[in-house]
Amino acid sequence: MNNTTCISGTSTESLTLGSNGRTSRDNVIIYKRHHEASSIELFYDLFFVANLALIDYLKLFTLIWFTWLSTTLFDVRFSIDCVWNRIHKAIQFGVFTGFVFAGPVFDRYTPTNVATSYRQFGIVLVVSRIAIVMQYGVVMWQGRMFRQTLVPLGLSTAVHAMAAVASFGKLAAFLSWKYANRLCWVIISIVEGLLIFLIAIIWRIVSFKYTHLIERLQLLTLIIIGEGIIGMVKSVACIFKGQSDNNSTEIGTVVAAVVLLYLLYMLYFDQLSHDRFGTVRQQIWSLLHYPLHMAILLCVEGNTSLITWNTSVQALRWMWDLAPDFSDPSDGFDSTSDLLSSLNRSMWQIDARFPMKYWNATNKWHSNFTAIENYTATYGFRSDEWNSRTGELIRSIFDNAQVFVFEAHADTLGKLNAVSAPATDPRQRLERIYAVFDTAVLQFYIGAGAVLLVLAVMYWFNKLHKTKYEFGEIINRMVVGFALMIVGVATVIGNKSMSGFKFVGSAWIIPVVVFCYVAGENSHAPLTMTWIGILTGNSTVDG
Repeated sequence: MNNTTCISGTSTESLTLGSNGRTSRDNVIIYKRHHEASSIELFYDLFFVANLALIDYLKLFTLIWFTWLSTTLFDVRFSIDCVWNRIHKAIQFGVFTGFVFAGPVFDRYTPTNVATSYRQFGIVLVVSRIAIVMQYGVVMWQGRMFRQTLVPLGLSTAVHAMAAVASFGKLAAFLSWKYANRLCWVIISIVEGLLIFLIAIIWRIVSFKYTHLIERLQLLTLIIIGEGIIGMVKSVACIFKGQSDNNSTEIGTVVAAVVLLYLLYMLYFDQLSHDRFGTVRQQIWSLLHYPLHMAILLCVEGNTSLITWNTSVQALRWMWDLAPDFSDPSDGFDSTSDLLSSLNRSMWQIDARFPMKYWNATNKWHSNFTAIENYTATYGFRSDEWNSRTGELIRSIFDNAQVFVFEAHADTLGKLNAVSAPATDPRQRLERIYAVFDTAVLQFYIGAGAVLLVLAVMYWFNKLHKTKYEFGEIINRMVVGFALMIVGVATVIGNKSMSGFKFVGSAWIIPVVVFCYVAGENSHAPLTMTWIGILTGNSTVDG
């Protein structure tokens, strides 16, 4: 075969660059048609998710996703198994490994070594674009005799080259790692991805029809959901290792979390119809995976955090029952020794509940008991001053104990320290921990609602001629999606106190989304209506 540098000798099935399959010199340019993702492509997708697990920043998600997209859009059309492409695949593996430099750049709570990481990360982005430019350049050279391909391939090469130049220019001109400069990277990546799709829409010769782009996106979606499963398993291990006893509401929350991930899988995979795609619709559907993956990430991360939150709330409620009345700590006790005996039993109960960390090693409550005895000697048992001072001291003990609930779940403490500002006062620290979970509840409901909304839009583009049931599905998912977002905002804003839904209904935060997803998963409505028709004597149902 002439005018090629990459040859696959393992398959006779081929896809030519042109409609007639020949150049002006009557030479055939052959590229292997891929009906499924290769093992090396799946390995590359795993590098994508490894960065999500390590860095876990939504601000970085866009850069990771569009970097993955640029490589994938080339692979599904032009990649064949040869030394040249394997070298570039190794470069792309290195690029995704290099995303670890972005950790300090996108983490406002880790200000150390940011300038160095900023430069290193900028270089990684430039290298990734240069590698793609070189790959497109080789394809242009191979197809140089086929004039129809020169314009779209040249434009694709130019787009990635301009992205490389823009990234390098920004790195050279703006040495600061401030927010506005980081945002430039995001804008460059988004524009780059949109332009590649636009080129494929205008020049059908380089479109994604008959490629395995859909499968690549499906596999990445499955991997992202799988990352949620890994996070959920870690949370479950955390709560069962962190406490000596778990009640039925905690087990129910775990079951709901598992069902939620399964429903995410069904909602996405049940709606796809491969035979009802148009060329343009397919490309819009593919691009919609960006907001879908972001919404899934929000949902599964919130799902993971709220498992631990519910367990912590159950422990807090148990602890609140142990605490005396802070305004009148002597109520129900005949003497200081009776009060201290009761408090001592409570402290040892707290210590026994959390086997992974010892409460008696964290808080020296015996010194506080000595202070209470001194208050009795100075002010007298049950005096107003005694009640005031003793009540405040006991409140402080139990505030520290409530902070200890979160510290006892070691896997959670690291995340809380990463996103909450430091505080020495236990009450202030508790409020900041609660604020973190306000954000978790909000992101969970917004992410879950956004999943349904994006799936509704994708459903529209996936099906050319829709039945009335399919129209009903689209409307149903949009209504349920908006309702979930409203519920999330109302839950967080409505009542942030301990009488709010976040505390009172902690065991129902995840099940509410599960019930809504069940309502949104009616993709088998036509089958159900058919059976209803058979049972009622109507063998056909209008669809």
